[in-house]
Amino acid sequence: MSKGTDFIKTNIKIRKGIFIFFKIIFSFNSAAYYVLWLKFLQVLFSPIDFFFALIEKTKKKSEQENEIPILFVVGIQRTGSTLVSQFIEKTFPFFPIGNFNTIFKRSNYYVHKWIRRLYKKPNPTYKNFYGIAKGIFSIGDSYELWDRWLDKNHYLIPSEIRNEKSNHLKNYFSTLYKAYNKPILTKNNRNSLLIPLFKATFKNSFYVIVKRNPVSVIKSTLQASKDFFGNGDLLWGLYPTQEFDSNNYENLTEAATVQFLMLNKILNDQLNELEDDSYLVIDYNDFCKNPSQFQKNLIEKLNAKKNFHTDNVIFKEESFKTSERLNNSQIEIQIKEYLKKWENKI
Repeated sequence: MSKGTDFIKTNIKIRKGIFIFFKIIFSFNSAAYYVLWLKFLQVLFSPIDFFFALIEKTKKKSEQENEIPILFVVGIQRTGSTLVSQFIEKTFPFFPIGNFNTIFKRSNYYVHKWIRRLYKKPNPTYKNFYGIAKGIFSIGDSYELWDRWLDKNHYLIPSEIRNEKSNHLKNYFSTLYKAYNKPILTKNNRNSLLIPLFKATFKNSFYVIVKRNPVSVIKSTLQASKDFFGNGDLLWGLYPTQEFDSNNYENLTEAATVQFLMLNKILNDQLNELEDDSYLVIDYNDFCKNPSQFQKNLIEKLNAKKNFHTDNVIFKEESFKTSERLNNSQIEIQIKEYLKKWENKI
């Protein structure tokens, strides 16, 4: 059992690395293998990334445009935000923050300006491995990029983000927008708890919030805990507060249930502070049944915003299957009991 601060400990990081490596190797999943390829490309191109970043630091003026069109796809872990962001990426004329930004996490202008003529819509497949998909330009969590502002513990949001980092964040995306001249699309797990920061930093931001059945989310979180840490004694996913401790509950299932309820409350509280024209809430199952309706709803919302170009949207008549691989009636009964126990206490 665990606290969010435990995940920066060396022994847990090593344990996670070992389990994930073997999970990838024996997954027979091309998207999982792409994770290793992406790590290799990061190392291979790091000298070039450093070189361009140095040039930009000495030659490029800081950009502080706070009205760039930027769309954040957010949602509690395992709600399906990756699939929704992939669908937007493949059908809307936006530039996705993902694998290319992971490889070149320091440079934010020259390498992008020169490569933009080669930019094309990413791999048509929707396969991904915990937020990472195949393709140099595919959208992804790009943790290596977000670590520059949110620190390296992916299980907690920082207690505070200094003005210096906030200004650097604004400069990065402002310069990136100038390089591509496209609305920016981004998705990262921690962003779900940072909407007030983004609202203050980017005045023209828009949010797609992905919701999903609580039992499905909690079951999937428990499965991810086993995938990442083995025997299921550590709880995977974003922790709602610095103080949240899974040791305070009967077992990992109860801890995951409380984790979900606390994260969901924080997310809902943040939504109450947004203007109606700044966000769209989508149920994951509804999206899978009818993504074209989601497209229409999103276009209607974005047309009221500044510089969100929707003229070249690609309309697709398709649907997605929701996963049935985690069916387990006993664990579902237990989760529902814990939801009933805690839903009015949080």
